[in-house]
Amino acid sequence: MKTLILPLTGFGLLTVLAPLSPAMAAPHAISAMIRDYDTNHDGKVTRDEFDAERRVRFDRTDANHDGVLSDAEYVAEFEIRLKADVAKIADPEKAKEEYDREMRQAYVRYGVLDANHDGAMTWDEYQASGHAMFDRQDRNHDKVIDETDRRILEQEEKDHKGDDFISP
Repeated sequence: MKTLILPLTGFGLLTVLAPLSPAMAAPHAISAMIRDYDTNHDGKVTRDEFDAERRVRFDRTDANHDGVLSDAEYVAEFEIRLKADVAKIADPEKAKEEYDREMRQAYVRYGVLDANHDGAMTWDEYQASGHAMFDRQDRNHDKVIDETDRRILEQEEKDHKGDDFISP
């Protein structure tokens, strides 16, 4: 078993124990983070850039604009992204399995991220998990996520070091 860290695009982290496949290598998560959060397209993500984009995503997901995310809002946003991802899976049976598995996990992830379990994920709860994700991917601790971090983690994996950070 290895530790599986799921960056919930715009939502933070969930850690579970699970067998990992080699196809889901950690450097890809860093590349995806750069792709998803590099709003000025300079090949890197600063903490300010990351925080600003997360604020946009939180506000967009807060459908009723009450300043917190309910499980329904969280799951609805996740489902939109999930449908786009599973549409890329050629085998319809595997696509359905992935969809069903991820949707079951969506509620579990919400429960983890809603730290006080009050059914209302606050901006602070959302941001705490995001900062943990950012810090974990900032391999050289320079407050910027870039290609250097991906290369560091890739080398750590080759050396059987690192922390098995992967992206769904």
